[in-house]
Amino acid sequence: MCGICGVYDPRGGIDVDLVRRMNETLHHRGPDADAVKAFETCVLAYKRLSIIDLPTGFQPMSDESGRSWIVYNGEIYNYKPLREGLLERGHTLRTNSDTEAIVHLYEEKGPDALHELNGMFAFAIWDEGERRLLLARDRLGIKPLYFREAEGRIAFASEIKGILADPTVPRSLDRRALADYLTFQNVFGDKTFFEGIKVLPPGHYLTAQDGRAEVREYWDLSFREGVRDEAEAVKRFRALLDESVEMQLMSDVPLGSHLSGGLDSSAIVLRASQDLADRLKTFSVYFAEKEYDESGLIEEVSLLADTIHYDLLLDPTEFPKILPRILYHLDEPRVGPSVIPQWYIAEIASKEVRVVLTGHGGDELFAGYPAYIVPYLWEVWRRRDVPEAMQILRSLRSRLREEGWKRVVGLPLYALVNRELARYGHEAQFDDQEREALLVPDEARRLGTYDPRSELERVLARCDAGPINRSLYLDIKTYLPSLLLVEDRMSMAHSVEDRVPLLDHRIAELSAQIPGRFKIRGLTLKWIPRKSAEGVLPRSILQHRKVGFLVPLAEWLRGPLRGYLEEILLGERAASRGLFRPEAVRRLVRDHVMGTRDHAWKLWSLLNVELWHRIWIDGDGPGTEAVASINSSAGMA
Repeated sequence: MCGICGVYDPRGGIDVDLVRRMNETLHHRGPDADAVKAFETCVLAYKRLSIIDLPTGFQPMSDESGRSWIVYNGEIYNYKPLREGLLERGHTLRTNSDTEAIVHLYEEKGPDALHELNGMFAFAIWDEGERRLLLARDRLGIKPLYFREAEGRIAFASEIKGILADPTVPRSLDRRALADYLTFQNVFGDKTFFEGIKVLPPGHYLTAQDGRAEVREYWDLSFREGVRDEAEAVKRFRALLDESVEMQLMSDVPLGSHLSGGLDSSAIVLRASQDLADRLKTFSVYFAEKEYDESGLIEEVSLLADTIHYDLLLDPTEFPKILPRILYHLDEPRVGPSVIPQWYIAEIASKEVRVVLTGHGGDELFAGYPAYIVPYLWEVWRRRDVPEAMQILRSLRSRLREEGWKRVVGLPLYALVNRELARYGHEAQFDDQEREALLVPDEARRLGTYDPRSELERVLARCDAGPINRSLYLDIKTYLPSLLLVEDRMSMAHSVEDRVPLLDHRIAELSAQIPGRFKIRGLTLKWIPRKSAEGVLPRSILQHRKVGFLVPLAEWLRGPLRGYLEEILLGERAASRGLFRPEAVRRLVRDHVMGTRDHAWKLWSLLNVELWHRIWIDGDGPGTEAVASINSSAGMA
């Protein structure tokens, strides 16, 4: 696991000291070692977090000819059979690392080597013979990679701050990214909050040669219903998950796991604990607010798996100090307040282990969100599926007795009349009218006719499956990548490697073969993983409604964080920025703190946008300290 960066310029004359400074911004990603390798028209650098092949896995690393050189971030879980094949075909391997397997495969197959890899990765290969740079990212986007192209020159890094270490790179807000974020608390496509800096999309690679760059897709999900039997789907899922967990337990350093009390993390903890000689260490956080507390379920699974468990009660009074640090490591606002517990889980895990397994991905691959009920109901209606309709009625009767009509019926009814939830599975935080009323007139005009839904519609047009699987495809392509970026940033901020067994690409490809009707049954979400865990997990876990990383944000913003909220959003500094109408922001804050409306997620978005400006545009807070330290060590202060 590493941080990587570099510069390609066909004109030569690359500032090697600049690349060193870029590399220093990534120190948290790899505090164990670093190196820089310079060529005439390309410079590569990396920071190493040692996980596998501790004595010899140093980078940049070359093939036996010394023609192709790689810097790499991630883990290739099938590298041992790949190495065996390379040795049989006459390659000379000098290490036991997965890094070396990649560069030798590239020697044989060029970019087609990507199809051989099972893992999470972002890497750069400089081909000195062809004078060609290859940047590549794993299929589902577990590991990040950013780049900036200007006049044939390409700078790249694992985090945006690596590119921003170059003082000549302009720091200006991409208004389309802001519109994405305000609308869906996400950023779509290859955009970032920084105009001119792009994220390489999952399942894509970039080649740069002779001053020309091209981005190509090498992997996508094709939804074709090849699994016709539910029992077969359950069996194949269980076998692949077992294999994925076993593969991802490989490590030469201490390893642990997240444990949230949900289905996915609980299943992974139980499976992992069976294979380890030592007791597995597990990590979680909990809240004083009982509605958000899953500590009882967490304890039940921990006892069942005999784990050594560590947890932490979150104290919201600490957040004014923590939020700027979180946003510095994120580089840009992404998703919701679930980032807060993720930060703290990574912090407590970092004191015990270097590698952590997580349960991310199960909801997006196998329909775990309540919003999927709407396409499910539409699919049942479209098929005229009478037996399934009867099962829905039985489930409704049972759940109405247990949970009440508001919880059971409220979301599907609301989603049917809410165009965002019904179409995209995620509700707009600010709809078009609200966004126009929020932005000052000049900003609204600069945004023009751009609509964040255009990217979602483009993705939906690529999938012709049924309603459930189309919703899953949309989330896999737009929502999941942002969740994974946050996961990567929060773990690597604490020099911890997170692994996601459910996002083995073979599991994703299996999901694409399973009909939607097997993924939700009788209003029960995530049916395939749930059936797979029967007899393994206790009924309390199997029947527990999804909570995930929800936090009591509304209560905190009315209580312990009210003063901080008002100071940041209603102060002169935010008002003078000329982005949002002060009266519109004041109204949102007033209505929320007085309890007349719940604007918690809207206010979270505005809070993050203002903090982003302070850190990255104004040069305030953690970013300033880091850059000053880097410049000082480079003799520039």
